[in-house]
Amino acid sequence: MFIEVFIFSIILGFILKGNIKNFDVSKIKSIYLVFIAFSIEFIIVMLIRNHVVARGTLTYIFDLLMYLILFLFIYLNRQNKYIVLMGIGFLLNALPIFLNGGAMPVDAKATVIAGLFPSIEEAKISSEGLYTIINSNTKLWFLGDIFPKTILRNYVFSIGDVVLCIGLMLFIVSEMTRNHAER
Repeated sequence: MFIEVFIFSIILGFILKGNIKNFDVSKIKSIYLVFIAFSIEFIIVMLIRNHVVARGTLTYIFDLLMYLILFLFIYLNRQNKYIVLMGIGFLLNALPIFLNGGAMPVDAKATVIAGLFPSIEEAKISSEGLYTIINSNTKLWFLGDIFPKTILRNYVFSIGDVVLCIGLMLFIVSEMTRNHAER
């Protein structure tokens, strides 16, 4: 989803007569924190997929570390309203993850509609890693991955993902269309 939004945002920026050269990354503080955070997530996912670790205390701690690093980045860049909006999206994703044992709640029906599984039963059986199927005990299920997507790539996404993507899109387009005089 984020790749598509990134590409769409750049195209929209060009349509609005913007230019990638207008980006001023020097205004973004500690951008390396984003790369560290997503590297932690990538490592967690790879370890789980390769059955080196299972979701539990260790993955919960690393997930917490990842989100703390992301929120530190957001705090350091709080003067940028679009980065703050992305932070709200991260928060809307973090809440259901941490209230449900370190796993993002996922709607089994949405995974079937998105074409990820042939049946709800298989989706429920395949629930592993950093995801858990929504059930009657799920906290903040409505903030989980409940929306199916079938255009370009198939997956499910959350309200937090939407907010995050809107923030990313507005950030990219605003940077691209910024006047040189504003520098």
